Amino acid sequence: MTPAPPAHDGAAASPPDGALDHEDDAALQWGDADDATHVDAAHNPVRVKAQRDRDVEEPLGSGALIGMGVFGGLYLLYTVAWLVSASLLTVAGSGAVGVMSELMRVLAIMAPAFWFAATLWLGQGSRNRTKFTWLLVGAVVLIPWPFIMTRSFG
Repeated sequence: MTPAPPAHDGAAASPPDGALDHEDDAALQWGDADDATHVDAAHNPVRVKAQRDRDVEEPLGSGALIGMGVFGGLYLLYTVAWLVSASLLTVAGSGAVGVMSELMRVLAIMAPAFWFAATLWLGQGSRNRTKFTWLLVGAVVLIPWPFIMTRSFG
């Protein structure tokens, strides 16, 4: 549905009058004002197409779906790499230090899965570009450096 053109308030310019002689403005005219096909921009407002609202229930396109699958697989690999790295790391501690060590280990293992799920959940109403930007940021931030460094040089 197109919006109605704005109402003129009397202060707007009057319609073109072919009876008036505007010799100074001859270079700025491209036709006769009395012609039925003459269009005056001041009296024909431009209609702007309204931007449609995003439908949350609209399915992803094939490219976006493939991209989500690639990022999902990458985050799954990250989770496995953090699991392997965290299982090799042992921290000797008792009491609060031991509990905090185990909590950090679990959070490190689950961080890629949490990031992927949070990006999809919080970005439900946003554009695909925004979701992919956050997924790319997470892919850079959550790189499993302990896994890469111990497997590459050890």
